[in-house]
Amino acid sequence: MSSGVRNGLLLCGETVVPSLFPFMIISDFLVRSGASDGIGRLLSPVTEKFFRLPGCSACAIFMSLIGGFPVGAKMISQLCESGALSQSQGKRMIRFCVNSGPAFVIGAVGASMLSDKKCGIILFVSQTVTALIIGFLSRFGKKESFQRTDNVHKYVTPSAFTESVASSTEAMLNICAWILLFSSLIPFLTKLAKLNSAFSILVVLSEVTGGCSYAANNLPLFFLAPVLCWSGFAVHMQLLPYLKKIGISLPDFWLSRIANCALSLPIAFLLFRLFPCEAQVFSSFSEITVKPYSVSVPASVAMLLLGAFTIMDINLARDKKV
Repeated sequence: MSSGVRNGLLLCGETVVPSLFPFMIISDFLVRSGASDGIGRLLSPVTEKFFRLPGCSACAIFMSLIGGFPVGAKMISQLCESGALSQSQGKRMIRFCVNSGPAFVIGAVGASMLSDKKCGIILFVSQTVTALIIGFLSRFGKKESFQRTDNVHKYVTPSAFTESVASSTEAMLNICAWILLFSSLIPFLTKLAKLNSAFSILVVLSEVTGGCSYAANNLPLFFLAPVLCWSGFAVHMQLLPYLKKIGISLPDFWLSRIANCALSLPIAFLLFRLFPCEAQVFSSFSEITVKPYSVSVPASVAMLLLGAFTIMDINLARDKKV
């Protein structure tokens, strides 16, 4: 288990925190500052027609696709708390806004585990297409009358960015704690799987990085798509505070994950048939190290935006003192 904890610390320090923390701050700031409202007014024709959701959902949907979990879930819970989304709208969104970011899918899974970024791109596309299809299908559910409140404007304060950093730091500590816990279990579960293949499912279901590594070594490539869509119990535990605020139960959330897995499998199968690639699996869970910004343009952009927001927040604080 000690080796698992070391691997977890390495994963958090070299991949999770650098690639996820900027997105956590930016997504939080978009809601607190009211910027998501402004962007939403521009994109509302798209979100209302395609997803039957208000424009403010556009930022959460986009960030869930490029930021990785639990960025989307965190934004949805904030929008529900602020009154910008109804509870039923939040529940619908959480069913397709929990996705792995491109840094992990293309970098960690594609480049590191499969030694082929093309495989990672195919898996990322299959996950994205799956999420958008489920989001589109969700629009045909029961219609509701909902009058949004103006509570969202309560977040517009000069210290919005400072509050976003504090909130995101707390969220990152929660994320890293769950990663370390499940990382410590992966070596033990992997040994059990070698003794009895029945334990393989526990490896795949428990933690997404270890699950993808195991699947890459033991299953056809397209089976990695449902592993990514399931995302692992470690991620589900990270999402619990947000699921509670949104008002969706864990069994309901698991059903939505199963639906994502079932749809992603044939999509990934077709994409790998159309764009064949021969992966050379060489990395184990303990060998996975990713340089986040060398493989993730969105993460690099997020860092630049983070710097800009910092400067803005400092200037606002100075103006307030004057």
